[in-house]
Amino acid sequence: MGWRRSILTAGALALMTLTSTARADVAGYLAPSSAPDMIRVLPSPPAAKSAAEDEDLRAYKATRHLAGSPRWSLAQQDNRGSPEDFFKDFACSLGVTLDTASAPTLNILLLRVIKDARPFIDPAKDHYARKRPYLVIPGDICIDKSASLAKSGSYPSGHSTVSWAVGLIFAQLAPDRTTEILSRARVYSESRVVCGVHYPSDIAAGRLDGSALFSAIEADPQFRADLEKAKAEVAAARAAASSKPDAGMCKVETDAEAQQPW
Repeated sequence: MGWRRSILTAGALALMTLTSTARADVAGYLAPSSAPDMIRVLPSPPAAKSAAEDEDLRAYKATRHLAGSPRWSLAQQDNRGSPEDFFKDFACSLGVTLDTASAPTLNILLLRVIKDARPFIDPAKDHYARKRPYLVIPGDICIDKSASLAKSGSYPSGHSTVSWAVGLIFAQLAPDRTTEILSRARVYSESRVVCGVHYPSDIAAGRLDGSALFSAIEADPQFRADLEKAKAEVAAARAAASSKPDAGMCKVETDAEAQQPW
């Protein structure tokens, strides 16, 4: 059974918020067996009592004071992960708020990519079984301390993996907005540290994971065909400018981009 069994155990729990709204009839672009061995690709998480682990713990402790702040609320928002959520979360960076009506191809494309993410994330999560920071040093986190969250490994960050891949996809769809889009993807992954459910090294590994995921799906002919259709959808939505992003949320995201939270 190998790692195929592992994706149904602890690691799979970490992506529940990313896949809970995924349609059962939508398959990924990739065969699960085609995923690279991310246990070999990713560096090991920081060793116990190492300087790198000390830095990770320092970041966790330094961000606990953000509870109740706008940055904390943004971290709570960034815990979501359906295509519709990504449309909202990247609206400011894209300059337009998409939805399933204006971007139906992109909606399905993202559902497929989210499904493709699992074999890129779960084997390493289960292999390292790193405890989340709030389980090492008690403190508030921005979401419920559920049993499933506690069981899932901290390394690498699944949300960071998917959000970075989504950022790379959106940058293909609106290349003139690449700076804004990838900056938002960075902030999205930093939200996992603000939330208290990941360390900086977890999100760094997640971005590498997301790059590997994007590299794999980019080689798929059906993905490339869908990407071209999605590009036309985004261009039409931007030209129509029918749904402007919320200015208040855009300011929160810009403020988050300007200052690393730890």
